[in-house]
Parts: sequence; structure tokens; C-alpha cells
Amino acid sequence: MSLLPSFVIVFDTSALLAGKTREWQQFSQLGECLLTEGVLEAMTGLCDRAPEPAIEATAREFTRFYPTSGWQVSLAIAEHPLLKPTEGHSLSQRARLSLEVLKCAYGVARRRRDSLVIVVANEQPMLQKIQGLNAKNLCGIPLAALIQWSRTQRRPAAVAHYLQLTRSPETAANSATSRQTISSKPYISKPTGRLATAPTPVLSRSIHKTPARRPAHWSRLVANSVNLIMIVTVSAIAWRFISPVSFNQIWQQIPIVGK
Repeated sequence: MSLLPSFVIVFDTSALLAGKTREWQQFSQLGECLLTEGVLEAMTGLCDRAPEPAIEATAREFTRFYPTSGWQVSLAIAEHPLLKPTEGHSLSQRARLSLEVLKCAYGVARRRRDSLVIVVANEQPMLQKIQGLNAKNLCGIPLAALIQWSRTQRRPAAVAHYLQLTRSPETAANSATSRQTISSKPYISKPTGRLATAPTPVLSRSIHKTPARRPAHWSRLVANSVNLIMIVTVSAIAWRFISPVSFNQIWQQIPIVGK
């Protein structure tokens, strides 16, 4: 099994109304995105009955995005004592919608224990109730944390914390078995004594010295003299052709030639 569980993201209307199409597209790359029927109906209803023009524009933008987004509506639901309304108190439409989102997320978490279910909401009471459910694969984060995650690929602190709690039991068991197997191997100590080694025989080699030859000084002197005469002769001939006037003047000044 994979060390990291899959991510299931459940959105509340408070988070959807604060987002844009580009951000919703980036959220799809993080995991499976789910809505409840009530959230989808609320976003559709705000297209015509929004209290503010900005909310209406965002709702219309989402209704255009949703059909081709790959997001799905989840019908999962699970009850919990913290998710029951107080007797004798009537709930507002907003409060009923918040409970629906929490019950859906709690139901998905119970059905898909190999996944981490993340509720995205901008209302602090909803996030606090999620902590009280004590589900190890269910957590809540605000929209700003999800946007930061999608842009930087760094998981929020709440997600990183719950990832440690959702480690696969089989993986933990295999790790414990591996550690037990390694620790149960007998330890074999190596002998510390040193074995006496026989001395290695040294082979003697006879070195024959060859008497050094005396350098031929006279032959080198003769060769250098011949080279010098040739260089002077070639230089004189070249000078004679290049500058005959100056050459004749110098040539006449030589005692042997001038006589």
C-alpha cells in the first residue's frame, strides 16, 4: 500500500464564494473534490438571489465551471453527537448547510479510511467541530491554506499532522516486523587475535653498472664551428642581395678584401 493516502476535499459554500475559476482548477490537481447536494443547490440559487453583486458573479462563475470540472456530488452521510442540532432551537439555512457538509465529510471519512478527507471552510466554528469528531482521517483547513498548498505544493500543518495519523496499519506492522527481524539476528564477533605471518623472502638482484662514456668535446666543437660558418655565409649572401651598397662599403673595409 502507498505510504501517502489519497486526498478527498469537501467544500463549503463559504470557501467556494471566496475563490475563482483558476483556483478551483488548481484544487482539482490536489485530490478528489466533492460537494454536497445542498452546497450545489445553494451556489445555483445565489446566481439569481445573491445579496451582493460580487457573490452573484462568483456563483455564476462556479456554475459555469462545475459541469466540466470533474467535481462530484457526494451522498455520503454519518451521524455524530456533535453534529446533532440542539433540541428546541431552530437552525438557520446557513447552519443546516454547515451541518450537512460536516456530516457528509464524516461519512466519507468512515467509508474511505484509506483516504484523508479535508473540509475547506472559512468559518471557524466548522473547523472546531471537525477537531471534536476525533476522526484520524478527517481534518479542516481554511481556503487560504488550500490556495497556498496548490501554489507551493507544501501541505498545510493540519494536513501534515493528520498524515501521520493515517499511516497504513500494514505498513506500520511491516516496519515493526523488519525491525524485529534485524534485531533478532545473532551477532557474530570477529576474533581479535592476530595470526603470525611468516617473513616474506627478499629476492636479491645483481645490479650491473655500465661505465659512463666520456663526452666527445672535440666533435661537438667542430660541429658548432661548421654551423656558425654556414650561418654567417648565408647571412652575408642575403645581405648582398638586399642592400648591395652597404654590403660593399663594409666589405671594402675588411683588411683582407681591401688589399
